[in-house]
Amino acid sequence: MKTILFILSLFIPLIFFSCESDVSLGPGSDLVVVRGYIYANEPVRDIQITHTLELGSSDSTAPPINDAVVALFKNDIRYWLVPSDGDSGYYHYAGDDLSIEIGDIISIDVQYQNQHAQGTTTVPEPPSGLVLEKDTLYVPTFSGFPGMGGGFDRSSMELNVSWDEDPEALFYIVVESIEKESTPIDSGIPTGHAPRRFVFPPTNRNEYRIFSKSLTHYGRHVVKVYRVNQEYADLYSSREQDSRDLNEPLSNITGGLGIFSAFSSISAEFYVAPQQ
Repeated sequence: MKTILFILSLFIPLIFFSCESDVSLGPGSDLVVVRGYIYANEPVRDIQITHTLELGSSDSTAPPINDAVVALFKNDIRYWLVPSDGDSGYYHYAGDDLSIEIGDIISIDVQYQNQHAQGTTTVPEPPSGLVLEKDTLYVPTFSGFPGMGGGFDRSSMELNVSWDEDPEALFYIVVESIEKESTPIDSGIPTGHAPRRFVFPPTNRNEYRIFSKSLTHYGRHVVKVYRVNQEYADLYSSREQDSRDLNEPLSNITGGLGIFSAFSSISAEFYVAPQQ
């Protein structure tokens, strides 16, 4: 039995707002871990490099690596990434001459001390046929508790999102408030700084239902449906290992561990308003 445990709580913040990688290996192991995601027609800013954690470590997150030499390659042209702010291990591309387009083959190259990690991914086609059943989602406002009354039209508090079916594909959904200045929804429960962006777990279905009670702000929102690339789908499918049989983790990184994958999306807007 191999004593390797590779836990990636990194599924594109696919657990709400989680952007960190937890990786444990056997004693004496310390490999570079790459968690790199690129998105069609979006800036490159979701690349994280970390150490591994020893098996049995009490730490909850792997130590970041902030001084690696990181580059992306497209059409044999090298684009250097720079460390993002903070002690996070994140890197981004600061220029404006790198575009991520459908069908691009992109490679990542990471050099840290005596380690050299590499990976390659292809930007997939986006989903097609995105349809929102309506353009406004309503939030009931009675007694300061949205969504709990029996006298309201519950169908107005739900929004079904659908797209063309692809049984072999995996998708995930992002919903985000895009108003520069929007009014928070008063739930009657103190929440501090209410999040404006929600990422929902991957699905192989071609529809998703958004509920007004899961949102935090009024105003304009965008829903994006991302097609997941195959290496990410394979990793997500294998995220739960039997603790009695811990095998070599799935990884498309040579010279290290981790995942480098690409995504593409289709989007539409809707409005969130108080129900009168």
